[in-house]
Amino acid sequence: MSDRHWVRDVRQRQEVLSLPFGLGYTIDITQTLTALAAAGMPARVEAFDRLRFDDGRTAFLATPDPTTTITEHDGAVGRVDDVILLPGGSEGGVLSLVRRYPDLVVVNGKRGRVWADGRQVHGTSMQREATPGWRTVFAIARSIAMHGGGTHAIADRTGIRFETVRAAMPTLGAHVFHTPLGWEATDRPALVDWALAAYPGYGGVRTCWRRDTTIDQQADELIGLGGVMSDRWAAQQSGVLVAPDRLTAFFAKHPDMASLGYEPASADDATVKVIIPQDTTVLTSADGCCTDDFITAHVLYQDSWVTANTGAVHGLRQLLHFRSDLAHDLRWHPNNGEGEVS
Repeated sequence: MSDRHWVRDVRQRQEVLSLPFGLGYTIDITQTLTALAAAGMPARVEAFDRLRFDDGRTAFLATPDPTTTITEHDGAVGRVDDVILLPGGSEGGVLSLVRRYPDLVVVNGKRGRVWADGRQVHGTSMQREATPGWRTVFAIARSIAMHGGGTHAIADRTGIRFETVRAAMPTLGAHVFHTPLGWEATDRPALVDWALAAYPGYGGVRTCWRRDTTIDQQADELIGLGGVMSDRWAAQQSGVLVAPDRLTAFFAKHPDMASLGYEPASADDATVKVIIPQDTTVLTSADGCCTDDFITAHVLYQDSWVTANTGAVHGLRQLLHFRSDLAHDLRWHPNNGEGEVS
């Protein structure tokens, strides 16, 4: 659609970070959980890449993200999981597996690729590099575009450590500059558009659920459990005219949806999609009960191509441009004083 051309243009001009397609891919494991339960092996989501069975065993989810970095828990060496699951059978998860388990040998006969000893030993490489700390860079860019501020203020607002913020600033380069009031965007609309269009996604795992109550009731309950809301419901909270008939809820730890009266559903029939994101800045930089409008726009853009979503994304973009300009004017208004540098 023509209203989406600005996203394509920003992605084609990508000049801040080196980001491969699929970096923030989210896998839906609703059917995996349903099948496990039917087989007498009920499991629950423990983290964005991990399930835990009722008998105490853990299962590592091989993500389709080919750039995922796997780290051991608590400095432990060797395997810490009892089962390895390939929810979609995606070859992209192979790199995650072979990095973590050097003794694992994987062969893709159709494509002539072989992995062993923690690396690909035969065939065309599918390894693609991504700029380290890309999630941090996007969270910082969103914060500067909307609020400006010094390094300490950005750290407090995003929940990212001060040292990490300071180390990530050079990545934004000429797109930001330092002032007596802290960091500012060199071109605010351009930085807003970049943070909207170039963001590759929050990643992680998704489960889909349905319950026959209103979306408002479901949102209120999930907010009470510590969830951060997004999708059309969150867009409407920001004043964008779109039917609030869909809800995406981000959690650091998956809630027990069955005990809340929900049933597993397909993505099309679900009233709530629960996501445990790899990009934890989605949780730490949320505005109140909702994700920031950047993430909500990303959820709407990626979910479908329907006209209502395209209009909502465009509405959020206009809103972010307006808020960014307004906040900048308030910071630099003569009656606002000289402010404080963090």
